[in-house]
Amino acid sequence: MTIRRSSKDGQQNYTKLDNDYVRNTDKAINRKIQVRKRKMRRIAFFAIVPVVIIAFLLNVLFNQNETLAAKEQKKIEAKEHLSELKDERDSLNLKIKQLESDEYIAKLLRKDYFLSEKGEIIFIIPDEKDKKGNIPEKKDKKDSVSEKKGKKED
Repeated sequence: MTIRRSSKDGQQNYTKLDNDYVRNTDKAINRKIQVRKRKMRRIAFFAIVPVVIIAFLLNVLFNQNETLAAKEQKKIEAKEHLSELKDERDSLNLKIKQLESDEYIAKLLRKDYFLSEKGEIIFIIPDEKDKKGNIPEKKDKKDSVSEKKGKKED
């Protein structure tokens, strides 16, 4: 048997025996260290990978929630617009029905075009603005022409 010195310990005050038992124990220690390193790598891998996957899934979830909220808002706006259009359609259908009536057409003609039935007299009542005197007075052409001539002479 030969004597071997340990370079790992850093101390040179003892010697290691070089026999089968020491070699086997060194190999066992080295195997344990290697197994521990592999276990730590596996633990690190199986700890990091799920964290990355969970982060990715959470990102997808938040994006889908934002998209869903935007689509819900658009749906609400579309429903409001649809109800407005339905109201408008109903009012237009009512107007169509009214326009099919001869009485309604006659009423519109009398109101808008100042037409009258036989024996009716139309009175035009001035508006509030007309009563207060806000109507500008119309001048004759002769008056405006003479005013212009008077200004030129000055």
